[in-house]
Amino acid sequence: MLRAWDTNFQPAFTTGRPVYVQISELLANEIRRGRLLPGTALPGTRELAKQLGVNRKTAVLAYDELLAQGWLESQHTRGTFVSSRLPESTPTAFAPATDRPGETPGFKWQDPFEPELPGAAVPGALIFNDGTPDARLAPIATLASAYRRVLQGRGRRNQLGYDSPLGSLPLREALSRMLNQDRGLSTTPDGICLTRGTQMALYLTAHLLIKPGDVVAVENPGYPPAWQTFRLLGAELAPVPVDAEGLCVDDLEQLCRSRPVRALYLTPHHQFPTTVTLKAARRVQLLALAARYGLAIIEDDYDHEFHYDYQPLLPLASADPHGVVIYISSLSKLIAPALRVGYVTGPAAFVEALGRLRALIDRQGDTVLEQAVAELIEEGEIKRHARRAHAEYHTRRDTLAQILRQLPGNQLDFVLPAGGMALWVKFQDGVDLERVAEELAQRKVIITPGSRYYLAPPATNALRMGYAALTPQELTQGVEQLGAVLRHYRR
Repeated sequence: MLRAWDTNFQPAFTTGRPVYVQISELLANEIRRGRLLPGTALPGTRELAKQLGVNRKTAVLAYDELLAQGWLESQHTRGTFVSSRLPESTPTAFAPATDRPGETPGFKWQDPFEPELPGAAVPGALIFNDGTPDARLAPIATLASAYRRVLQGRGRRNQLGYDSPLGSLPLREALSRMLNQDRGLSTTPDGICLTRGTQMALYLTAHLLIKPGDVVAVENPGYPPAWQTFRLLGAELAPVPVDAEGLCVDDLEQLCRSRPVRALYLTPHHQFPTTVTLKAARRVQLLALAARYGLAIIEDDYDHEFHYDYQPLLPLASADPHGVVIYISSLSKLIAPALRVGYVTGPAAFVEALGRLRALIDRQGDTVLEQAVAELIEEGEIKRHARRAHAEYHTRRDTLAQILRQLPGNQLDFVLPAGGMALWVKFQDGVDLERVAEELAQRKVIITPGSRYYLAPPATNALRMGYAALTPQELTQGVEQLGAVLRHYRR
């Protein structure tokens, strides 16, 4: 059997005891401390004997001893493995397992992180996530073909060395054309920094902007992973309410009058989690306010492609005459979460500094993947996929809305969003969504109560129900379970 790595044993044999016994004890101890896990393939007896400098018969005797004790198992023609099921009875040579080295750290560190939003990895579960795409729709075969072609070509041309910390030039050129033509920005390839997704883009941006003690305004409700990033850098978060027209800019102005605010993080296209779009009048007011107070606006445009009812509003960055907007977006929501390609654009000097910081954290991204994606953009494949996904997610939005409206009891309500990948569903105050979530989890349906998205009270009794990653049949099954729990809850 082919083993991915050699297993390196370095025994110190002593005199007075059979060598094969010492070898068997060595291997048993490696199993106890977790270095050799159940199912691990062990070297053949010839290989083991050569490595340890003993004859093969000694290695055979050591394996025979461990097989007899139940530590190992032999599979005909495949080799010898650590037993996948250690014996329930204690063999003579079995000693109590000791703690694994490193389980108890010998040093201290900072752990400022809060628990992540729940994302249960339950096999077969239907997960109404916070709004991620369906990776089953991604053009995997086309992308894999492009990746292989780029990798082979760059390898032949000896072009697999280091590239610019800003990312692959072909993808930056393709993104610059897309942002200028489709989203109304004025960018150049040198004004774009590629990252491994929007979370990395946000961290790099925040790291350049924020010093300990700075005030960062955030939407309430909003996006908790962004809050954790700002807190990690020592920021004080100031919640700004959101209503049916998006961020309440008047409240933000009152905040700016009362204390210096370093930055504002917001999701104006489809506000996270409520899905509302920031209205045009407030956009104009916000840009003027930011220029007046020297406020940096971090615009997270995480799902711009998915707007169904009319032409989407252009990003804030497209109407920024003052150089106050830092625009963050990603291809992950368009294609698949595992495809970690995000990007940042903004004032040229800021993006240049961002590239220098990125080089310290991650010398460069996956330049082969970036060039492969650039080829698919130029060939029109990404645009074709976006159209297919757009139509499918539109159907899924309408399907979820329809089946939710059919639930009896008038226990919930929602406004159909103009786009995005999730619904913000409000429930009557008497519905305990924490309890509902627990009961649904037992039925393998996962939801996240909306209280997790609030920085300050009062919290709306709501759910953010992502629909893009579930087929119409899966959406129907999930809502049927929700309805069953709500009916049982009423009784």
